[in-house]
Amino acid sequence: SPSTVSKQVREYMERTKEVVPTRGTVHDLGRAITHKGIIIRLYLKRYLTPEIARRTKHSEDACDRYIIAFNKVRMLADRNMSAEEIARTLEMSSFTVKEYLNIYSEFKGGDSNAK
Repeated sequence: SPSTVSKQVREYMERTKEVVPTRGTVHDLGRAITHKGIIIRLYLKRYLTPEIARRTKHSEDACDRYIIAFNKVRMLADRNMSAEEIARTLEMSSFTVKEYLNIYSEFKGGDSNAK
């Protein structure tokens, strides 16, 4: 059934940290792990852009755009701006800002090598 396939694809992406190019991941729809999230998590684990691009099947330019946007969000969050203020300032969707902030919190609080 479609829900079983969807669940298996989501579990595969979570386990392997690879993006399966479904409509949801390509267009960041629904609750699937987004390709942005996977790219940023790889970046925070200190993978270089060429390797991130290869693993996620994205261009290096696209990966760099997500990384730059993430770093802007992180910088403003470190200045105690709210998610809503960051979204307005950067002209970014609230969903994307919140996703980046959640990832930042995961890595900031853990034993990662976040930059």
